[in-house]
Amino acid sequence: AEFIEVFNRSANPIDLAGWKLTDGSSTATLPARSILPGEYLILTSNANASLYNTFGNVLGAANFPTLNNAGEALRFYAPGNQLIDSVNFNLGWYADEDKQAGGWTLELIDLNNLCGEENNWTASEAAQGGTPGAVNSVNANKPDLTGPRLLAVAVVTDLELLLTFDEKLEKPITIQPFSIVPDVTITSVQFASPSLRQIKLTLATNLQLKQLYTITITSLRDCAGNEIQEAHNQKIFALPEVAEPGDVLLNEILFNPRPGGVDFVELINVSDKYINLKNWSLANFENDAITDTRVITTQDLMLSPDNFVVVTVDGTALKNQYPLGVEANFVVAATPSMNDDAGSVALISDMGTNLDYLLYDDDFHTPILKDTEGVSLERISTSVAATNRNNWRSASSVAGFATPGYINSNSKPEANLKEDQVTIEPEIFSPDRPGQDFAQIQYKFEQAGWVANVKIADQQGRVLKELANNEMLGFEGFFRWDGNREDGTRVRMGYYVVWFEVFQLDGQVNTFRKRVVVAR
Repeated sequence: AEFIEVFNRSANPIDLAGWKLTDGSSTATLPARSILPGEYLILTSNANASLYNTFGNVLGAANFPTLNNAGEALRFYAPGNQLIDSVNFNLGWYADEDKQAGGWTLELIDLNNLCGEENNWTASEAAQGGTPGAVNSVNANKPDLTGPRLLAVAVVTDLELLLTFDEKLEKPITIQPFSIVPDVTITSVQFASPSLRQIKLTLATNLQLKQLYTITITSLRDCAGNEIQEAHNQKIFALPEVAEPGDVLLNEILFNPRPGGVDFVELINVSDKYINLKNWSLANFENDAITDTRVITTQDLMLSPDNFVVVTVDGTALKNQYPLGVEANFVVAATPSMNDDAGSVALISDMGTNLDYLLYDDDFHTPILKDTEGVSLERISTSVAATNRNNWRSASSVAGFATPGYINSNSKPEANLKEDQVTIEPEIFSPDRPGQDFAQIQYKFEQAGWVANVKIADQQGRVLKELANNEMLGFEGFFRWDGNREDGTRVRMGYYVVWFEVFQLDGQVNTFRKRVVVAR
């Protein structure tokens, strides 16, 4: 049976007559009952009160709230509607999947940490699953010594902002801690919810479209009196615009990950708008029907122009598989079903509009690949439809076979080159000279899909070092030579030849020979 335990941490007896316990939908008004200093009291429904008689002091109440298993907000009021305590718990507070399944209580860790919430609660460690009427099994000293963090800024309207913090804030609040650049006058500030974690700012002038703003907060304190952390007191935001088809596109997908890896879908904003992805979805799209819809996020998520978002179920696993991935652009969320051989992905707006979709097949990959496991498909051009299979290519091996969160290795440059280019920078280098101790062999091609063999040879044509062997290239990139042989030993000073051969699967072949000098 459900119960809530209260504790009198004051020095005086307290009569609970007329006190109210509520979850917002049901309110129990407590009968007369004194609770002594340092005493625990078990609150439950009248029907269940007898079940707890053996555990200690019990008080039954009519209309006792039914506790939501997934979590909810509970508030405890003294007469006169004076809020004494509140807690907004959820299953994540257990930090234990087995215990959150049922039969275990959540216990407060530090009775003197009045402001602590999820960090001050955890699953009971008692063998019987809880400690009603007694000292909590997890009782410990755990004061709040860390300042609050600004988590998010949501643009509610062009005259209103909603700020979200990671913990309860100190009351009351004033306008003074808040400033916006470019300058926007703030006319009022108030708490947006009883949680004391959200603040609503009202502005004097309208926010402008296509303008980035920065809000900075100083001297704001949490409930325990800690000042806001300098590393987390600033956020950039913009007034979002409605997305139209063609503004946000599918840009890269991985549907056949390596063992231990995960699927991902990358989006790119090719417009000049700031677009909020709140309530957008990924789905399957076959036979003109949208199925298996998965919401990307129910929170505000601003996608800036020319920026990326990568949707995956496990950001840590993705980063481990592709270390160059930009983790700041990862969003952890469920993705629709993505079969290893063939399937579909669609991008759905918050209004239910299908903004972009791809019907993919494993044979989209470059035929030269012996194994496509762990190789993403990258979009070549954002100006060509996703439905054109020729607009997708395997991520280059040089890039690590995927580019989650940053520009595709196959991304086509805006301006076409007059001719393919291979350059050496610097042409003269010394392994002993800091800053010039290696040579970059840079390449730029008018089309992607070249496969490269790159070697270093001496003046007699003897190959000393192989830098690439059938490496798939994107439009541009580089190889590096440190002035060493295949066995790791240094070459002598002198002239060497970079032999750079590339070929396409249709038979095209290009060979570049460039000189490089190893100096003292």
